Amino acid sequence: MRINWFSPLPPSHTEIAHSTMRLLPALCAAAEVNLWTDQEHWSSELEAYATVRRFDAASIDWAALNSVDATFYNIGNNSQFHSEIWRVCRRHPGFAIMHDVFMHDSVAHDCRVRHDRAAYLELMQSVYGTLGRRDAEWHWDGILGLDLMSRVYSCIPYILQASLGAIVHSRMARHALMREVKLPVVLAPLPFPCKDAPAPHTGGPPWQLVVFGFFGANRCLHQLLTALAYLDNRRLFRLHIYGQLNENAEPVARLIQTLQLEGSVEIHGFVPEARLEAALSAAHIAVNLRYPTKGEASASQLRIWSHGLPSLVTKIGWYAEVPSDTVAFVRPDFMVEDLCSYLQAYAARPEQFAEMGMNGYRYLAARHSPEQYAARVVEAARGVPDLLRALSARELAARAAEARQAWMEPGAVPDSGSRLASAIHDVSGEN
Repeated sequence: MRINWFSPLPPSHTEIAHSTMRLLPALCAAAEVNLWTDQEHWSSELEAYATVRRFDAASIDWAALNSVDATFYNIGNNSQFHSEIWRVCRRHPGFAIMHDVFMHDSVAHDCRVRHDRAAYLELMQSVYGTLGRRDAEWHWDGILGLDLMSRVYSCIPYILQASLGAIVHSRMARHALMREVKLPVVLAPLPFPCKDAPAPHTGGPPWQLVVFGFFGANRCLHQLLTALAYLDNRRLFRLHIYGQLNENAEPVARLIQTLQLEGSVEIHGFVPEARLEAALSAAHIAVNLRYPTKGEASASQLRIWSHGLPSLVTKIGWYAEVPSDTVAFVRPDFMVEDLCSYLQAYAARPEQFAEMGMNGYRYLAARHSPEQYAARVVEAARGVPDLLRALSARELAARAAEARQAWMEPGAVPDSGSRLASAIHDVSGEN
């Protein structure tokens, strides 16, 4: 089995690049893999497992792309890393691995970066009609906000225009896709390799809290910092922030100063993976909030569990699907109150939280192995010939119906539609 695998690659500052690196040994044991990237540079470690090809979506090597059995596209909601991938995905049939299922923000941002208002309005009209175009105009002009647009318009049909199917990592994502597209949707738990079982996270104060990743507005840093400030025993905790704050850097720094948390919070920025792993090994609690969710499964949560680390998560989306004994759920409408309550409970009974972290490790080991995920990918690839025949039949039927409408009066030839469908079935072999 030979497959194409489009993905950001290390050292790109995106978790999907690291996810591909973690999956690669198992995937290459199950199939011959060509990695495709639009990056100029990538980690040489990748070439020990697979061939790496650099592509330009505007002038891609179609012969090489078509020389394998199946193509898989890793799609995330950051256009910086994924816009070139989805441009190929929309033109060449394959499986879209949807790490996120609410893609409007990314699509709109890509158009803004290119200063292409016309392209944004056209794509919104093509998917959502005149109402979608009107709202797109209002959004571009600053009348409708991003949060509202994201809730109403996923842009999934646009991304999956040519797809044979999709792979998702949560039941929520599967339901969302099946509402919008008539494609096979495979549910496969996000892979993460399990190391040897860690020791429970114990020890006395000051207890180390850790939060990490790419900090968009939905990461709820404001609520976390506010909760820490409200604690009577705040000096028993120290918060470490690892990752890119970008435009949030100045507001977060001001909030830390306003809340008088200078001695309780340390901002480390983006750090190498080895340093982040060391920080998680030394931490006592991880905080992994998402609100609103963009439909993603959380590789960061799997990383937390791999350390047997207790965690506080928002009860929404994929997070709401995990067992209640593996995390502590924070209610979206009561974040500050719940965070305060959990931190106070930790100070009183740290051993109970340590057991929660070990439950998370056991859940990770049982459900999220790269080998299981690679098997699902290969299984999907084996179904590609049948899916291509079905796609060809649908396209042929659409073209035939359009042509028939152009040159034949309705009802002029009785049963012409059913006879046309039967002929397409005979030609394509489609059921």
